[in-house]
Amino acid sequence: MNSLQELKDEELLKRVAQNDEQAFCELFTRYKNKVFNLVYRYVGTYYEAEELTQDIFLKVYNSVHKFRGESRFSTYLYRIAVNVCKNYKRKKQPTVVSIEDPEISTDLSAPASSEPDAILAEKKKRVIIQEVLDSLPPNQKTAFILSKYENYSYAQIAEIMKISVSAVESLLFRAKQNLKKKLLPYKQRGEI
Repeated sequence: MNSLQELKDEELLKRVAQNDEQAFCELFTRYKNKVFNLVYRYVGTYYEAEELTQDIFLKVYNSVHKFRGESRFSTYLYRIAVNVCKNYKRKKQPTVVSIEDPEISTDLSAPASSEPDAILAEKKKRVIIQEVLDSLPPNQKTAFILSKYENYSYAQIAEIMKISVSAVESLLFRAKQNLKKKLLPYKQRGEI
């Protein structure tokens, strides 16, 4: 008998459908960090990301019988995660999280200085970046996060979002243009 770690996702799902909690724990272990990272980048706080990640896996557990195998399990899981994030953001005001834009330096590691001014400036930068990211249309934001932070290919993003690859390309192009345009005034004032 194979150990659970050696089984493919689809085999684990069959076991989960038969109420095998250890199989579900194996799936959770495989994907918890990736799902958490995606959710964290979308919602911006550790606590909310933890709560939503748990909700996502609960949805997966309760809807395992709906998975038809037409796509990979990871695609199904990320589709659920993106939908949960979008629904959550519709219901709640955005909170602070950092992003990295290739055109603008947004290294948000600990400030080199422990001076209050440096710490305050860093916090302001995070707020600005999160507000700009949150101002993107939901599909642009989702595509940007999946590409920039989760390093998914355009084809994978298309599958997760149920759109064409050319639509992904268009969303990412527009997202980058919108980010540049909206961050430019802050950059010119030296705020970021």
